[in-house]
Amino acid sequence: MDDKDRLLLDALRKDARRTLVALARDVGLSRSATQERLDRLVRTGVVRGFTIVEGEDRPAGACAHFLLRHQPGRTCVQLVPKLRRIPGIVSLHSVAGAIDMVIRAEGADVCAIEAVRAAIVALPEVAEVTTLMVLDRHLD
Repeated sequence: MDDKDRLLLDALRKDARRTLVALARDVGLSRSATQERLDRLVRTGVVRGFTIVEGEDRPAGACAHFLLRHQPGRTCVQLVPKLRRIPGIVSLHSVAGAIDMVIRAEGADVCAIEAVRAAIVALPEVAEVTTLMVLDRHLD
C-alpha cells in the first residue's frame, strides 16, 4: 500500500458515495487507475465491504455485547473465521486484558441474541462468555 492507496482510503472514509471521477481527482490519478486501485483494495481485503450508517430512524431490535475468553492455548485468530459465520454478529474485536474478544451482535429480538450466544458458546475454543444486553443507544 502506497500514499495514493492511503489517500483513496481516506477519501472513502469521508464519503464512500463519491463518484469514481471525484475520488480520482482527490488522489490525483485517472479514473481507470483509481478503479484499478479500488478493485485491488477490495480483492486483497483492505476494503472488505460497504455498509450503511443508520440514523435515529433505525429499526427497533436487540443488541448485545459478548465478552469472550478463549480456551488456554487458543487464539483469537483461530476463532475469528468461525465467529464470522454466525449470523447476527456485526463486529469482532480482539482486546488486551482479562477478556480476549468483544463481540457485538444485533437481532430482531432477545431470542435472536440468545441464538447468537448459543452458537458462540458451542465453539470448543470458547472458555467463557459474558453477555451484556444493550438497554439504550446514546451514540453509535
